[in-house]
Amino acid sequence: MNKTDRSALLSRWIKPSSDTEKDQQDRAERMVREAFSAHPAFRSTDYRIYAKGSYRNNTNVRLDSDVDIVIELHECLYYDWAPNVTPSNPAPTPYTGSWTKEKWRGEVLAAITQKFGAADVDGTGNIAINVAAKSGSRPSIDIVPSFLYKQYSDTARSASLDRTGSCVWASDGKKIVNWPQQQADNGIAKNTATGGRYKYFVRALKNAENVLAAAGTIVEMPSYFMECLVYNVDDATLMSGRDLDQGFKAMLQALHQRLGNEADDRMLEPNEIKYLFHSTQKWTVAMGLELVISTWNYLGYGDDA
Repeated sequence: MNKTDRSALLSRWIKPSSDTEKDQQDRAERMVREAFSAHPAFRSTDYRIYAKGSYRNNTNVRLDSDVDIVIELHECLYYDWAPNVTPSNPAPTPYTGSWTKEKWRGEVLAAITQKFGAADVDGTGNIAINVAAKSGSRPSIDIVPSFLYKQYSDTARSASLDRTGSCVWASDGKKIVNWPQQQADNGIAKNTATGGRYKYFVRALKNAENVLAAAGTIVEMPSYFMECLVYNVDDATLMSGRDLDQGFKAMLQALHQRLGNEADDRMLEPNEIKYLFHSTQKWTVAMGLELVISTWNYLGYGDDA
C-alpha cells in the first residue's frame, strides 16, 4: 500500500459513526431510559443512567456501533481505601436497605425484558445484559447494573480527596471497579490537546483491528484496548507529521517502543488510575505488539522508501 492509498484509507477510518448510526444509538439510549422510568421497582429509587465506552467517548467507528449503558444504584455504595491509607474507625455506616447485588441485577433485567421482549434480551452474561440489535432501528445494547463506588484517600473520608467510580458485581462474584467519568474527561482533554488526532487515531486503530481480526491475521481484541494504547502515546507524537499518514506512522512507532519497554514503563488506562497490563486484563503486551506490527505491515509502512 502506498502513501496515497494509506491516506485515503485513513481518511475513512478516522470517521465516527454516520448520522444514521448516531440516530440509532441515541434511540437505543432513549429506549433504555424509558424502560427504567416505567419500571415500578425503580420509583422512588436513587439511581443514575449514563452511557459509557466508545459511544459516550465518541471513539466508535462506522458499522461497529454498539451502545453501552450503565444503570448505577446510588442508595448505597461500595468502597475501598486507597493504598497506604489506614481505614477510619468507626467505618462508614453500613447500608440496611433492601437492595442486594442479586436484587438490583434482577430488577434491571426485568425492566429491560418488559421493554424489549424476552426474545431480544440475554441476561446470562457475566457482566452485561445484552439487547439484540434490530436492523435499521437500533444497534446492540449492553446494559451494566452497577453501584456507586468510592475510594477513600484519607482516614477522614474527605469528599475533595475521594475518587468516585462505578462498581460492578459480575455473575461469577468478581467485583470490578470502573472509572467512566475520569476516562471521559481525560479523553476529551487529550483530544483537545492533539487537535482531534487522539480520537482520529483511536478510530483508525480500531478499524485496523477489525480488518486484521476478520482476516485471521490477529485474534479479536476488545475495542477499549485500542483506546488505551493510543492514550499512552504522548501528545507531541500524535501531533507530529505534516498529515495523518505521517502522524499515524509515528504513533505506531511510539507504541512499538513503549510496549517493548513495558517491563520498565507502566502504561495506564485513560482513567489514569488503573494499570493497562495486569493479570486480570483481557489483553497482554504481546497482543498489543502483534496489533501494532500487523497494522504497520498491512498499511505498508515498511515499504516506504
